[in-house]
Amino acid sequence: MKNSRFIKSIKNFSLSVLDWVFPPACLGCGQEGVFICSKCFLDVNLIPANVCNTCGNFTSKKGFCPHCARYPVSYAGFRAFACYDGVIRKAIQQLKYHNDPGIGRYLAEFLLTTYQRTSWDADLIVPIPIGETKREQRGYNQSERLAEPLAEKIGLKYQPEALMRIHERSSQVGLSLDERRANIRDAFRARSKYVQGKNVLLVDDVFTSGATMEAASAEIIQAGANKVWCLTVAKVNQY
Repeated sequence: MKNSRFIKSIKNFSLSVLDWVFPPACLGCGQEGVFICSKCFLDVNLIPANVCNTCGNFTSKKGFCPHCARYPVSYAGFRAFACYDGVIRKAIQQLKYHNDPGIGRYLAEFLLTTYQRTSWDADLIVPIPIGETKREQRGYNQSERLAEPLAEKIGLKYQPEALMRIHERSSQVGLSLDERRANIRDAFRARSKYVQGKNVLLVDDVFTSGATMEAASAEIIQAGANKVWCLTVAKVNQY
């Protein structure tokens, strides 16, 4: 335990030094010192409180939008911080394609804010895993760079070993909801020893159709979890 804390302290110190030597610049206007300046943050499309519990789209009624009422899911709830556009989209692309650990810690603050607005009571945090081919190409899993600092901030167990990606799938881009669900089916395998009887918080960068979250959640529930909640930095408006 002491060893783990020491390693985390060294890692956080190293990242702080990197931020000092190579300070971030606003992804919207280029202002030095922050990833998103206060002026550009005013243009962020935040997700309102009144949203569908399944897809996160606005609804005037509590619970589910008309579309999701026809599609029951295994997870107990979903929330995102903002819409996937503008400077938030740029931030996620920075996280996903530019190997910048600092942006993960920064975006984890948005996840923390969103989680604290819910009544969820998670026991552990699990990132959505990526396939080995993507990990080799990219060198890291962007969801892990969100989930690990979030777990530290909340004080929850971070458990990336709880969920594995056992099948590589073709891109989900351009597919319908039914096609996405078929494409991602059986892509994950959960480990009961980590999730049995637990309330699990699944973390990813972007929620598009919900097919990935549903496939991962269903597998975790099948492995014995009590509840699964889903949390992302951004969501794509589908309807």
